Amino acid sequence: MAVLELHHEQFGEGPDLVILHGLFGSGNNWRSFAKKLSEDFRISLVDLRNHGKSPHSEEMDYVVMLEDVLVFLEQKTAGRVSILGHSMGGKTAMQLALRHHKKIKNLIVGDISPVVYKHGEGHRSYLQALNHIPLNQGLTRTEIDDLLSMSIPESTIRTFLLTNLEIRSNQASWKINLKALEKKLSDLMDFPIDPKMLPFEGNCLFIAGSNSNYIQTEHQPILQSWFPTHRLVRLKNCGHWLHVDQPEALMKTLKYFLSEI
Repeated sequence: MAVLELHHEQFGEGPDLVILHGLFGSGNNWRSFAKKLSEDFRISLVDLRNHGKSPHSEEMDYVVMLEDVLVFLEQKTAGRVSILGHSMGGKTAMQLALRHHKKIKNLIVGDISPVVYKHGEGHRSYLQALNHIPLNQGLTRTEIDDLLSMSIPESTIRTFLLTNLEIRSNQASWKINLKALEKKLSDLMDFPIDPKMLPFEGNCLFIAGSNSNYIQTEHQPILQSWFPTHRLVRLKNCGHWLHVDQPEALMKTLKYFLSEI
């Protein structure tokens, strides 16, 4: 298992707060939101492997991702950190807390549970749609968006996916490793359990969107077993993308939680 050196951006002053993005995302997606936290924290926006500006690899599961992040924490942060993980980044953060609890002071999980999800086909359809775009034909961003609209009619989803598009010298390319993500998608829907994992008894907050089905009532027993001190907050009129749908409510929730501890 080869550990990758993750691209990151750090700014602000204070205790370390590390932010891990979700599938198809990057640290840059959280930049404007995180800037508002930088007066009180040193923010680390990390691109997970096969995303953003971080290196690509055929290996893609939560064990290798947590090892990447663990090395980043050892090299770029001081002492125990607060970590905010959204979706795929939330699962990575939970794995870190359960396997390396001494590294994590405060755990914040955005709209994801420590369970295996069965609805990965929506993500697979997005990957297939991106793969079918003929990038070698000198297409513009608008033309690529038009082509994507045939299979992905929701403009908000296309706008998010197109944050992964890079055009240099009239040549378009994807920042994400589409091949690896499609091949390993089932691993990303998983939540691997290891006998060495121990419940995380530190400060823990789960934040769910009221319009999202990622954190369900039936998940409560497993949340309680792995994270016995956790609290769960649901943001009103909010879907899976918490920082996009309800940035002010999310900011208020985070600041309240982090100011208490």
